Amino acid sequence: MTKSRTMAAYDGDVTEACERVLVTLLRGFGPWKDSVFLVGGLTPRYLVAARPPEVPQHAGTGDVDVVVDVGILTDTQAYSTLEENLHAMGFERGTNEKGVKVSWRWEARLKTGATMILEFLAEHPELGGGKVKVLPTEGNVSALNIPHASMVFDLHDKIELTAELLDGAGLATETVRYANIVSFTCLKAFAFDHRNARKDAHDLVYCLEHHPGGLDAAIDAFRKALGGTHAEAVREALAKLRLRFIHDKPDQSYRRDGPVAVARFEDNDANVEADDELRNLRTLRQRQVADLMAKFLGGLEEAA
Repeated sequence: MTKSRTMAAYDGDVTEACERVLVTLLRGFGPWKDSVFLVGGLTPRYLVAARPPEVPQHAGTGDVDVVVDVGILTDTQAYSTLEENLHAMGFERGTNEKGVKVSWRWEARLKTGATMILEFLAEHPELGGGKVKVLPTEGNVSALNIPHASMVFDLHDKIELTAELLDGAGLATETVRYANIVSFTCLKAFAFDHRNARKDAHDLVYCLEHHPGGLDAAIDAFRKALGGTHAEAVREALAKLRLRFIHDKPDQSYRRDGPVAVARFEDNDANVEADDELRNLRTLRQRQVADLMAKFLGGLEEAA
């Protein structure tokens, strides 16, 4: 499904509903909930603790993307519980870009008319090639195989969330395991490189800009990861960021597709051809993003 190309297309109420979906899913998933990890556009809500006006508004999301341990899809009881929970929450199988129903994307229509999307992602150790592909399963629920997705099992944070359950069963509190700044940035870097969605660029830049402790804290987290189990995947992701955000001539980095994607997403594709002020604001934002990424990547190179 194609992501919306501008920030104006996202609705804060839908983001709140996404949180309810996540808590409801975990509440009904019993002992397997510890094998569910949040990634994607809802994650910045927890990676960045500050809220406006202290920080700019994040776009939010209409999707709940979770990485699951592939064991869930082969455990009969866990699998049955997952499918039962999806139907209980009002979810039905969603469709891909060609309109074909798929087993890894599930959709539910809110009372407001908005569509809620829940996607299951995984990384299967026996499916090589580094390609995105659907994992084979026996039933109606599957996951999309995403290269390097399993890094979130080791690189994550957690938070206790309280939300109103979708089935009207009251407030529930669950522990949500979500991608930390390293795994989130890496997976978003791979996603942006793969599908060129402006929202991916906005998400990763937003979290680096407003990471608790500042950019230095994010750099420190990456330095530790570069000495760990997932060092190769982290280096690959950093190379993708350099490709998309940095030019050989530093003063031209603002023209790279990464900074442009962020600026055009955030200014809602403003008509810069007809307004000099809007054009200047877009260029300024592109330069801010390019400078941020240069400091981030440069800080890691200094530590190497």
